Amino acid sequence: MQSTSTLPARPARPSQRGALPPCCRDCDTRSHCLAAGLDATALEAFEHQVVMRRHELKRHQRLVARGTPFDTLYSVQHGQLKAERAMPDGRPQVIGFYQPGRLLGLESLAANTHRCDVLALCDSTACAISYTGLTRLMKQYAALTRRFHQLVGAELDRQQTSMLMLGTAKAPQRLATFLLDLADGGDVEPADTVELRMSRDDIASHLGLALESVSRQLTQFRAAGLLDVQNRRISLLDREGLRRIAVAG
Repeated sequence: MQSTSTLPARPARPSQRGALPPCCRDCDTRSHCLAAGLDATALEAFEHQVVMRRHELKRHQRLVARGTPFDTLYSVQHGQLKAERAMPDGRPQVIGFYQPGRLLGLESLAANTHRCDVLALCDSTACAISYTGLTRLMKQYAALTRRFHQLVGAELDRQQTSMLMLGTAKAPQRLATFLLDLADGGDVEPADTVELRMSRDDIASHLGLALESVSRQLTQFRAAGLLDVQNRRISLLDREGLRRIAVAG
């Protein structure tokens, strides 16, 4: 049964540069973030008890540092971020790109420390989610629990797809899958044009390819009429053609 008791006042938070108070009710990303589907009462509780602050980030600004204690998840509101982990030789490996609606930090649940460095690829906004507050509120609102499980399941599916792709797919399949996933935008409405906020080096790192392979494959896709490239803007001209490449054995 949902609680209708008076909501506790939001605890005071330390002042942080680039941190703004949350405002879930007026957020244009709410339909595909963790708060999607919550009724007015649950949404008010979510805003007061779960969302601690909203971070405005400049390009290349760090949101999370690897090794810091875990008590917070992050929900991307606007822009795009990347997560990196260090290889045994110290080189950074890009393990994911995060668009609006995606949750950051789930891999840290078992470790009690953040496992990745997270940096903004462009001017971005992310909401800090108190994990303690979230688990407490999920006991009261089944809709919030279901939504959290949906997002966790989606991240697991992405990770398994990525592992399968890196283990078996060739360069054309990897890049086609990546571009389609980027255009589909997770829970956001699919788009026919995408902005590559990340560098081609980042794409190569994420896909396990050489930089030259990424550039060569983009050129081949363009020559085949599958897409058009204008600086960092890519227009998908033939989605079905890219899908056929993505699923090719």
